[in-house]
Amino acid sequence: METKEHLNLIKDFPLPTWDEWKQTVIDTLKGADYDKVMHTKTYEGITLKPIYRQADVKDLPFTDALPGVAPYHRGNDPQRRLKEGWKVAQAYCTKDHRELNKELLADLNRGLSMINLNLDHGDGAGGLSIKTAKELSHILIGIDLKAAPLFVQMDVDDPDIFGFLAEHCHQTDVELRDLEGAIGYDPTSEFARKGYLSQPLDELWQKVADAVIQRANRAPKMPCLIIDGTVYEAAGASSMQELAFVLSTAIGYIHGLTASGMDINTVAPLIAVKLSLGSNFFMEIAKVRAFRLIWAEMIKAWGGNEASQKVWIHGKTARFNKSTYDIYVNMLRTATEGFSGVIGGVDSLEIERFDALVNDSTEFSSRIARNQQLILAEEAHFGKVIDPAGGCYYIESLTHELADKAWKLMQELEADGGMIKALRAGKIHDLIAPIAKARIDAAHSRKDVYVGVNMYANPDDKPFTTKSKAADKQKVVELDRGALPQNRAVAQLEALRARISETKPKIFLVTMGTLAEYKARADFASGFFAVGGFDVVVGSGYTEISESVAAAKASGAKAFCLCSTDDNYEGLVAPMCEQLGNTMILAGYPKDKVEDYSRQGIDIFIHLRANLYDTLSDLANKLGVN
Repeated sequence: METKEHLNLIKDFPLPTWDEWKQTVIDTLKGADYDKVMHTKTYEGITLKPIYRQADVKDLPFTDALPGVAPYHRGNDPQRRLKEGWKVAQAYCTKDHRELNKELLADLNRGLSMINLNLDHGDGAGGLSIKTAKELSHILIGIDLKAAPLFVQMDVDDPDIFGFLAEHCHQTDVELRDLEGAIGYDPTSEFARKGYLSQPLDELWQKVADAVIQRANRAPKMPCLIIDGTVYEAAGASSMQELAFVLSTAIGYIHGLTASGMDINTVAPLIAVKLSLGSNFFMEIAKVRAFRLIWAEMIKAWGGNEASQKVWIHGKTARFNKSTYDIYVNMLRTATEGFSGVIGGVDSLEIERFDALVNDSTEFSSRIARNQQLILAEEAHFGKVIDPAGGCYYIESLTHELADKAWKLMQELEADGGMIKALRAGKIHDLIAPIAKARIDAAHSRKDVYVGVNMYANPDDKPFTTKSKAADKQKVVELDRGALPQNRAVAQLEALRARISETKPKIFLVTMGTLAEYKARADFASGFFAVGGFDVVVGSGYTEISESVAAAKASGAKAFCLCSTDDNYEGLVAPMCEQLGNTMILAGYPKDKVEDYSRQGIDIFIHLRANLYDTLSDLANKLGVN
């Protein structure tokens, strides 16, 4: 009688050791430096490894903590998370209050679970105005605020929305003390965003202190300080910097409030934070977890109990990486950003509309933004899993490194006097500027790809204009360096393309040789010039110089780009430059021939390592584009 052998994978495929794996990788690199090729440096100053192992997390002190247990990096309340999920907190800015009420009631039946009102602060585009309790009541007619809490980010000179809410609750017999949500200020981020404050600092501080006392007495479950980290992200800050700035801001508030006699266990629960969610998927997961970690450590150091070590995190998709060209690609960006926020464990999530940069709210874009969250919850079932990132060596290690670096930067800021002092001294500007520049340069050189803008641009796409800012209000306290810039990685590329697209200069691709010889570089050149909005005409493929010159001249183009092989260029460049004469471009960068070809008449070289923005700007200037 025959016996069947059982499959034994360990016997048949023995596990390789780390050294064996590494040596195999080194062998495949064929002499290239392992550290340079296999390690990646992030904007946070973290070097990512090619593979993470148990050894990378074995000494971390927090990895054994269970969900819902200090230091809470795995979430505040796992059972509630399973039962309710996160709060779907789409922002609303419809100016007509009764129309807004209809929108809210309809969307509450379509998955919305937090009323996020986007106020008009006077320095931004859009937003709604609420001037009286009656107006707020019109917005909230028929809405159960226990099921769908209110979230409002306020500026210090906005009307008293909390007072309006209290009056609404009194009229509708709702117990204010039972309501969750957040209606709060953050004068520090407002100062950074605007570059000024409309009230003296001592008056603002008193306003914050009064709000904390009032909220503690009347609505202890509703934070009155919402520390906004998205302001720094929009300026180009790294995830590490955003965490450090938010933490330092919180320390400033807590220090002042506790120094005035308030208990840390009263103050801490009245603070919520708003964090941006950018495009680096794993970094953003780690960011949410890392902030919970350092928040718990900070509150513990202040003597806060475990309940006070929890913090409500509102995640909002980023602005820095969004585009006004090919705006539907923004849906892909917000999809991954929302995904990372959910995996990271945000308590409420705001996915911004894909057309938020260029349009007021539309039914279609609002529905898409909301449905992105519903897909994550109802189809991917991420609301039914407690901390899906827990135990991942990569994410746990990244969480530790991010928390450690953010903590150290916070300590530097505190040693220099805190966040407000750093803003007034221009230190925050100086810290963000090189990171923002590096991120913009990465977009310009296509190290970071932005589909539809610096790669795979649609030549028929029309430019959109971003919404303009309103006039500033009274400035009582100002930053010497002004407001933090509101940057976008592709803004300069978009502006260049819009400028070039007004006249659309024609570029003729002189395709020489066989299809195999010219096609790769012709395709590359077509995509390269499309980013700038040029009118690209691709030659039909030529074997004779005279034939190609005749076709190029007949095209009426203002510039000509040679597309062929390096070997063919040796016999093509001189005669082509002599006969065509106009602005000459070469697709490729034969290092040993660059000087010779430049002398023979080549004005511009386009290649994989070329700075896209600088090259297209240079070409536009040569073609007389204003």
